[in-house]
Amino acid sequence: MINHESKIPVKTLNSPDLENVNKQILAGPKDGFNGFMREFILGDGGFTPLHKHDWYHLNYVISGKGILIYNGKEHLLTKGSVAYVPPMVEHQFRNTGKEELKFLCLVPEKGDSY
Repeated sequence: MINHESKIPVKTLNSPDLENVNKQILAGPKDGFNGFMREFILGDGGFTPLHKHDWYHLNYVISGKGILIYNGKEHLLTKGSVAYVPPMVEHQFRNTGKEELKFLCLVPEKGDSY
């Protein structure tokens, strides 16, 4: 599989517990990958829900700055930051800058769907 992010649809996520969040599934089971590689784009003031689940996240920050709330503590995220969130750990991503916070997020197959 060879693709480019410009050819992959961007989905705007809508929910009362998140704000200004877009997601792209860059690769997944349909591409032969045993899991999902997603790109999240959090705009100005954007945040994901404070939540936990029974699968891991492996994250890499592409650009911007923000925080990862991880087990109740805030951790600074900047370009190049890597964060592993194990299963059942409460977490949330927040954009604290004016530019977009972009990060890759790898999860197992049960962690997302098309």
